[in-house]
Amino acid sequence: MISVRCLGHIGTSVGEEEVELEGSELEASEIVERLREMSGREDPGFTRFNTLMMVEDGEAFVTAAASRKVRSGERVVLIPFSHGG
Repeated sequence: MISVRCLGHIGTSVGEEEVELEGSELEASEIVERLREMSGREDPGFTRFNTLMMVEDGEAFVTAAASRKVRSGERVVLIPFSHGG
């Protein structure tokens, strides 16, 4: 399981601030795509191109720019570029 904290309008679109995703290893962009599907909206307002991911070790990156894999047991935070203050 991969724990994902969804900030700003990502959490609003998904309907939850924290979700658990099944899988032992997922690409960062796949995590965003799964959450987009969970929203049930055609355009949930976030994509892999406008979402910042922070992994528990402090690493941060745009999900489209990295081929980073997240492993089971890791916690990540998704932050939309337009999340406000």
